[in-house]
Amino acid sequence: MKLNIFKILFLTIFASLINYSSFAQFNYKNKLENKNGIEISYKIVHSKFFNKESPAQIRLKFKNTNDYPANIKFEIEYSTGFTHRYKSEIIEICIPAKSTKAGKPSGLVFELKTNDINIFNNEDSEWEFTRFDVEKTETCKPLNK
Repeated sequence: MKLNIFKILFLTIFASLINYSSFAQFNYKNKLENKNGIEISYKIVHSKFFNKESPAQIRLKFKNTNDYPANIKFEIEYSTGFTHRYKSEIIEICIPAKSTKAGKPSGLVFELKTNDINIFNNEDSEWEFTRFDVEKTETCKPLNK
């Protein structure tokens, strides 16, 4: 009897974790203009799902709609108010043809200097790509820096 209870409890916890982890890869509802066959979407969330005091993050999702692999090199800049500007390093990622890369597993996460996930609803706060280069490639391998 106890063994069955533990099995049910284990399966319930396991199913919940699977559901949470798969949910985290979805809900990229905000879409930007396509760039050279790359569909760009994003979401702004807390770094820790259950901790509303954790830092806010921009999580990106890139979908390569091309028939060839693409190397992408990009940089993000965001500002809050008129004086605070923050810039990411240059990020490089290769996406195979007709594939998608998204969020934490792909390193497409940028932590903000606030825990306010509604920061960009404010008129004097914004973020943008200051660089977004897409290069056709035969296979996915890192770009030279």
